[in-house]
Amino acid sequence: MRPVLSPEVRIELDEIWEYTAIRSSSLEIADRLVDMITQHFSLIARHPGIGRQRDDLRPGYRSFVVGQYVILYRARESRVEIMHVIHGRRDLEALFE
Repeated sequence: MRPVLSPEVRIELDEIWEYTAIRSSSLEIADRLVDMITQHFSLIARHPGIGRQRDDLRPGYRSFVVGQYVILYRARESRVEIMHVIHGRRDLEALFE
């Protein structure tokens, strides 16, 4: 099964890349971080029950931690939808109020 990415995920990954590239002064480090995150999308798609249930955020949501980032996703009958990639220090509950 191949994961489906929400439009928000594409924006969030771009923001993660840009922040990392500026902070580290290295395009290579930014590339490696985003690659590491996106490689986990396939793992999640193959094993959708791998993450923690997060009905507290949205019904059906699950989370999976990769380094300092949290991947939020939901499993449907025929697909896995990657909904957000958010830094783990952010207040997730406040984002979904």
